[in-house]
Amino acid sequence: MSLNPEIVFRKHDDEKLLDNCDMIKVVKYGDYMDLVACEPKEDRQPNCTKNSGDLYVNNVTGQFLTVKKSDNRSENLAILRKSAKQLYQFIHANFIDNIGYHAVLTYSIPQKDTKEVYHDFKIYWQKLKYKCPDLGYIAVLEPTEKGAWHLHVLLKNVKNPYKFVSYKFVRDCWDKGFVYISKMREKVDYGNYFRKKINKSNNLLKLYKPGIRYFRHSRNIKRPLSYRVNINVVEAMIESGKYKTLNQYSLDVNEINNDGSESTLNKIYYQYLKKEK
Repeated sequence: MSLNPEIVFRKHDDEKLLDNCDMIKVVKYGDYMDLVACEPKEDRQPNCTKNSGDLYVNNVTGQFLTVKKSDNRSENLAILRKSAKQLYQFIHANFIDNIGYHAVLTYSIPQKDTKEVYHDFKIYWQKLKYKCPDLGYIAVLEPTEKGAWHLHVLLKNVKNPYKFVSYKFVRDCWDKGFVYISKMREKVDYGNYFRKKINKSNNLLKLYKPGIRYFRHSRNIKRPLSYRVNINVVEAMIESGKYKTLNQYSLDVNEINNDGSESTLNKIYYQYLKKEK
């Protein structure tokens, strides 16, 4: 058991979250924009900052704090949720208006070793890349109820998204089983399709052992844009881009005292927006 004091996070529904914040972190990906900011302090420094992993530092006392853990399953779920959020951002940053292809790579002989799956995919990708050097991908690893793994792969020509991809060639490069491929469906939110699977009721999540990468992407896939600006710039961006708020809330970072009470060290505001069309 850690000798460091523990911290917990408390979520609250709030309105007008960012009104009093000076600097705000902006993450833009496709038609979406996420805003994150800490509650302003007189000295401009939060009482608590993240050090690494689950370790935080109390900036007033200099004491290290650890996140309170419930069980390994909850910890693994939190890691997968973070990966699913990143996947959501990558998909919307690169596959705008769902221009691309969705392929599912399966095995004729069930494969239960994720290292072998990614090794097979690496060879597969080299074959695709040799003939189609401008292709880009995002690959998502998923298990079946029997513990066998398969891959969902989103493909696009990064230089010319409207350039045709040969279905036969995509299938022929995978020699481990069957490949289902189609154009991405117009009204499907693929980011949300994968993200909604990462939930407490999904018993298959236990098959993702520590260290397994939930998704991978090629080097030519764009990362979401991330930068910090002041509130005036953010307000101008929201107005000019015609963004509409999808969700907003605040998160209290609380230290657990010896008597069981909690002291708020930091308050973080979140706002998620999407362009109106």
